[in-house]
Amino acid sequence: MEYNIRVTKEDFSIDEIKDEIMSDDTGAVVVFNGVVRSTNNGYSVKSLEIQRYEDMTLDELKKVREEVINNFKIDDIYILHRYGLLKVGDNIVGIVVTAPHRDAAFDACRYCIDRLKEIVPLWKKETTEEGEDKWV
Repeated sequence: MEYNIRVTKEDFSIDEIKDEIMSDDTGAVVVFNGVVRSTNNGYSVKSLEIQRYEDMTLDELKKVREEVINNFKIDDIYILHRYGLLKVGDNIVGIVVTAPHRDAAFDACRYCIDRLKEIVPLWKKETTEEGEDKWV
């Protein structure tokens, strides 16, 4: 397993991730914790199934991490994404960025989630309360 990158079915604690990568030099910590919401485009969501292209997902997350490390003045970044069947309120993605200063940490975190959505091969299928499946 690559350090600071995980793709898993298991739930996670964003606080544990934060504690793992913080150091005495950390001046700013920015966290993004994406969760399954109960509505989307006017529909009530019952569950969300996330599928992945197993080998490629981890490789693309490594690319995103390297881009962030190389383009922002940060200390570290941890990226975790879940797959499998999730229910409303479950964690989907966790990103923690540590940096000497807040601007770099905020910019790096936003870039990371935006880039992740662009290139990482993950597919989401929502099941509505009415029983309809929708790929989103």
